[in-house]
Amino acid sequence: MRTKPAVVCAILLTAIVMSGSASAPARAQGYFGVSAGFYQPEDAAQDRTENFDIRCGYRIRPPLGFEWSLDRVSLANTVPFQADPTIPGIDFDKINLDVTLYNLDLSVQWFPRRGNLVVFGGPGVSLVDAKLNVTFLGGSGTDPDNTTVFTAHTGLAYVWRINDRFFLRPEAKVRHYFGQEVNEPNRIEAFYYSYKATDYEAGLTFGWRFGT
Repeated sequence: MRTKPAVVCAILLTAIVMSGSASAPARAQGYFGVSAGFYQPEDAAQDRTENFDIRCGYRIRPPLGFEWSLDRVSLANTVPFQADPTIPGIDFDKINLDVTLYNLDLSVQWFPRRGNLVVFGGPGVSLVDAKLNVTFLGGSGTDPDNTTVFTAHTGLAYVWRINDRFFLRPEAKVRHYFGQEVNEPNRIEAFYYSYKATDYEAGLTFGWRFGT
């Protein structure tokens, strides 16, 4: 099942309308949060999956803040490799690729009119943990590979204040992975993998504020 980016944006806009208005903090505040949501890979062959993250940030002034977030995304059975040039013409009984992405993002956050709508974006880095699982002539094995790629992201969010300490934050995000094309023809013995795509996320954060 593929979810289009328009659906992700609609989820965020609906949450904003339902949340109503709330006042922005008058002073600088730090916060910690945990999030859960949906992750849609660019690859049409991939199903939507769930993702979870932890985050912390600081609203320096009413119009400006920043945030660190760390999440884990598991993409199972990602590529059958029938046409991949890194495995040329070998008839395996079964072959699939499992990929786990560990994403660390730094977001600069802008609050238009010092309100609770958030426009954010920034750089990041992703650890790509790939495992090639092969079954051939009745035997099976796994060939792992790890690589690091740079990322960039942007998105929209809304901070719905529950009280002075707790808040909910629905958001939608787009992230691009600046991975390398894997196109060398003779790399069976030294399997490697890199992730290059633009993926979409929608989630809800439960957060706790600290400070004055």
